[in-house]
Amino acid sequence: MSGTRVVAITGCDSGLGWAIAARSAREGLVTAAQALKKLCAHPCPLDVTDQKSVTAFKHYVDQLLRDNPDYKLHAIVNNAGVMTIGDYEWQRPSMIEATINVNLLGAMRVVSTFLPDLRRTALQFQGTKPRVINIASHCGLQPLAGFGAYSASKAGLLAWTTALRLELAPHGLAALAFVPGGFVASSNLLSKQVNYGSSMLENLDEEQKSYYGKRITALNNYLGAVSKETSYDSLKDEVIIETFLKALTEDNPKELYKVESWTYWFYYNLLKLPLPESIRRRIMKMFLSFPDK
Repeated sequence: MSGTRVVAITGCDSGLGWAIAARSAREGLVTAAQALKKLCAHPCPLDVTDQKSVTAFKHYVDQLLRDNPDYKLHAIVNNAGVMTIGDYEWQRPSMIEATINVNLLGAMRVVSTFLPDLRRTALQFQGTKPRVINIASHCGLQPLAGFGAYSASKAGLLAWTTALRLELAPHGLAALAFVPGGFVASSNLLSKQVNYGSSMLENLDEEQKSYYGKRITALNNYLGAVSKETSYDSLKDEVIIETFLKALTEDNPKELYKVESWTYWFYYNLLKLPLPESIRRRIMKMFLSFPDK
């Protein structure tokens, strides 16, 4: 594709979003992102759960393209995401719905809004394929206990990405998923977990509190110690960042780009084996290391 490539990224205030926007900007790609004012980036407020906000973001990117005739839309990156940890029975409907609304429906809203322009770009310019990149998760590949709604949202995202890829290939477009691996300590994904945990406990009935109360309190205390607010540029893992850059820039991108530590590789491959369910639960418990009570 000739001209300067523009990348529209959602969820760039901290962690992975900020890191990939910064790396894209240093690579010479213009990023429409909510951060990075001193780099080659253009911040714009965005709420992916609100179609009016998504439309306003689209208008912002359109104006950027009109003001710079050499700019061409190259990629839409759906990075905005939320995660709430806790058994499904504990979680309030609003928490479950927010997870699906942001992680899956939010990505769909963004793609629906930008896809016609991305397709027209592909038809007009030859070279590196324009693309949709959806930030997925290992939880979408292997659901985990305590991550029910989150796993469902990411599994849905992966399935939708595969369908998109098949639909868009004839038009010269690519759709792919990027699984970044574990980086919770370098993000704000769990910044609201303590408040959510307290809300879970408060909204259970008396029988549920008696049955689950100690577990919820112990988990909340544990997660509170590992979910402190992080700085906007806290993600320093070069493997994650450079793997994303391949997904963003390779001429013929793969369907899935995945980063995983040795620990992730070991446990997730164990969980794929046809083991008795009791053993699989034990393996999952060892991997998560959550308190029992």
